[in-house]
Amino acid sequence: MRTPVFFFTAAPPYAAPPTVQDTLRQLWVFALRPKLPRREHKVVETKLPLILQLALIETVLQTLLFIALALVFSAAGADYLPTGYARAFSANLSFFPVFVMAVLLAPLTEELVFRLPLVYSRSFIVVAVLSFSICYGPVLAQAAGAPAWLVAAGALLLVILLGGYLWSRKWQASMYLLWKRRFGLVFYTSTVLFGLLHLLNYQRSALPLALLLLLLLPKLVGGVFLGYTRLRLGMGWAVALHMYHNLMVLLLLFGYMARV
Repeated sequence: MRTPVFFFTAAPPYAAPPTVQDTLRQLWVFALRPKLPRREHKVVETKLPLILQLALIETVLQTLLFIALALVFSAAGADYLPTGYARAFSANLSFFPVFVMAVLLAPLTEELVFRLPLVYSRSFIVVAVLSFSICYGPVLAQAAGAPAWLVAAGALLLVILLGGYLWSRKWQASMYLLWKRRFGLVFYTSTVLFGLLHLLNYQRSALPLALLLLLLLPKLVGGVFLGYTRLRLGMGWAVALHMYHNLMVLLLLFGYMARV
């Protein structure tokens, strides 16, 4: 008895995994002129090799940037990480709570705020705004020393603006056109805001503003990698890459503290 034809399915065509050279070239082109890249769907053949390559490339770049910044800070006579910040960061904290906060929660929250809405969607915008307001609004208000009435007024204004956006088709159409026609502006605005948010890590630092801004360079580089990963591979892969990066930093900090 012959097997019915409908039991046969054609095997998908084999796609060779991307080379490191191709990944570097595509990443460079994207960084110069951000636009929505072709979304990958094959996990084993494309996504896994690509995420490993991106992690490797970012690790190398961040290491070189770390060395360069350490030399600049040394020439300026200022302490660079981990000499000052690491000691204050991990002196009285055990590894596990810092791991949960820095490796699990922070990457998820930051990706929801800064990378999720890179693909335009009304629901993505709402999730990003609410996540930012809940997770970072109180911290920013405290850092700025804002009085309670100003915080309440800001929250009310945010609710009004968000409601207007959800109600008005004109606002939604304008936002969609902004994403479509000025995606580079949207991408780098998100990346810069992601970097500036990390100034909260140095609230008690006595470093000059110029050196503080230099400390944001690794965050800006990481933001480009995470944004590219989110757009080409998907949100979950960007969260995973962010967790990997934070885990490496955390291990280095605690490893350094174990020796001093």
